[in-house]
Amino acid sequence: MATVLVVDDVAENRDLVTMLLSCRGHEVLEASDGVDALDVVRAQHPDIVVSDVLMPGIDGLELVHRLRSDDDPVTASSPVIFYTANYLEPETRPIVDACGVSRVVLRGADPRELLDAVDEVLAAGPVDVSVGSAADFARVHSQAVNAKLVEKDRALRHRERQFEAMATASPVGIALLGADGTATYVNPRLAEITGQPAGRLSGDGWLICLDPAVRREAVEAVRNTGAAAVEHRYRTHLIREDLSDRWLRVHLRPFSDAASDVAGAVVMVDDISDVVAAEERIAYEARQRQEEAAGHDAERLDSLRRMAGGIAHDFNNLLGSMLGFTQLVSDTIADEKDHGGIAEAAAAGMLQDLEQVTQGGRRATKLTEQLLAFGRREINEPVVVDLKGFITAFAGELTAEQVSVSVWLADDTPAARIDRRGLDRLLHILLRNAGEAMPDGGVVTISAKCDPVLGVAVIEVSDSGCGMSSEVQRRAFEPFFSTKQGVRTAGLGLSTAHGIVTQAGGLIMITSQRGTGTTVRVQLPAVAPAGPGEQPGVPVTGAPGRNGDITVLLVDDDEALRNATARFIAKAGYQVLTASDGLSALALAEGHAGPIQCLVTDVVMPGMDGRQLAHQLLGLRPATKVVFISGFAEALIAEDGTSLEPGRTIIAKPFTGTELREAIGALLVAGPDQGRPRDTV
Repeated sequence: MATVLVVDDVAENRDLVTMLLSCRGHEVLEASDGVDALDVVRAQHPDIVVSDVLMPGIDGLELVHRLRSDDDPVTASSPVIFYTANYLEPETRPIVDACGVSRVVLRGADPRELLDAVDEVLAAGPVDVSVGSAADFARVHSQAVNAKLVEKDRALRHRERQFEAMATASPVGIALLGADGTATYVNPRLAEITGQPAGRLSGDGWLICLDPAVRREAVEAVRNTGAAAVEHRYRTHLIREDLSDRWLRVHLRPFSDAASDVAGAVVMVDDISDVVAAEERIAYEARQRQEEAAGHDAERLDSLRRMAGGIAHDFNNLLGSMLGFTQLVSDTIADEKDHGGIAEAAAAGMLQDLEQVTQGGRRATKLTEQLLAFGRREINEPVVVDLKGFITAFAGELTAEQVSVSVWLADDTPAARIDRRGLDRLLHILLRNAGEAMPDGGVVTISAKCDPVLGVAVIEVSDSGCGMSSEVQRRAFEPFFSTKQGVRTAGLGLSTAHGIVTQAGGLIMITSQRGTGTTVRVQLPAVAPAGPGEQPGVPVTGAPGRNGDITVLLVDDDEALRNATARFIAKAGYQVLTASDGLSALALAEGHAGPIQCLVTDVVMPGMDGRQLAHQLLGLRPATKVVFISGFAEALIAEDGTSLEPGRTIIAKPFTGTELREAIGALLVAGPDQGRPRDTV
């Protein structure tokens, strides 16, 4: 095989030809320009030279002329093949004929043509040429080079016009940056997008397309461009000089060509104001749908609350009459037993059976309490509660086998106004749910603190249990919803907690993830702690008044419950007047000659409700004390959960005769100011 010298100023071209010739078994020498090539030929006398034509310094044409003019006959007769992408064979024919170039092969041809040409030239042996005069060579050389320069110039101008047309028609703004990060060219579209003339966008002016915070970063990215240039993307909100705004998407792509010593970047700027407007419109519509869905959920929940409250009201009337007459029967049996009217054994059996009925009624009462709490219409007594003391006492009374309770109370934990029984029930519900989420044991943390930003007291109950899915969280406060399959539960736990909190004017929220536990956050309005001498939430009791000279007006639309309640009051020795509605009660009061010391009225009644009745009766008889009885405090509570009758005595249905008599007695001995014994509802 032969020794071949490959001459080309581009390393990639040399590597390609070297690999091609090596595969044929030739030994390959390399030179990067004409000067190096002359030295290699003179020193090593390769069998053939494969050279590019256009090269800096000594080009291929000059190289061949110098070889043929060399004093060394071996050097002068070295065969040469031109391997070029710039000259066609007819263009080099004058030089080929004058200097004895063996073959001209185009780079775009099949690589086998080069290999075949090498084999043919090697077979032909050294070149025997006579060198013409230097003047003849200079003339022919100049003609060839000038013709190629003219051709390249025309091609360059054609490409410039193409680039200008492309840049002008581009739908995006374009800026070409130099190695220092300054713009050397901007197209008309960039000026249109920014509202700035092209002259002001040159140099550093293009940086108006970027937010000030990232401009330095962008310039440094251009100046420090390495071999692997990385595209940078930005999004900018531009306020133009005409005060119109634009959203821009900016792509900055640095480039670097070490071989040609060219570096800089291309910046492409797209006006995406319409896209951003569409995104904002879609986001707004999504929020609207969410708000509408939330509104529908709120309406549905409110309907369920009203339904639950109505059911609880009717059920409480049934329970009240049932438990009332059961108590009356029990009292009668006990009296007869004491006087020998019924055998003691028979009386004990009947009382035991009646106690079972009573216990069933009490269990039903618990269910109605949950319904009322969910409906935010539970009769309660909101008072100022010291949360730190309450939670400490609550945690001290807890007993748990597998679950441990940790309490953390911030020093700044404020007091809150809430019904004490409701707060106790709320904490029990949350603690029970936390325990059920940790069947294998765990830790429940009860914490309390002040949120100074919102101005509320915060109670959090956290567990390390199984957590909730997003769907369960969404439905957690729905009544009758439960994840406890196969377990007898009403599904009113968290819905009851929600009603207790919202009736107190607060918020309750759940944060949970599968496998990471659950945190229930309760926010209650913060208030100043109770002052000296104030005993919040402690009812005042009193003895009943003198039996024969006190008249009580009882008003209830449920006949059975009215009869039972009248007998309860009569047992205390009071005179009882009864009416089935507000108008009948007013007529009865107007026709009654003596005083009426106390009005005991149901709240929810057809026509005139109990609150309206009380106001009208007090207009006729200002000294009359008022006791509201209700299982559904709809008419006493405003939409925000506050009481419409602060300070009034309210008894929740179903009640016992003892509870009613003690409330009436306490009210009658409280004094002429209506005796507001407690901060109720």
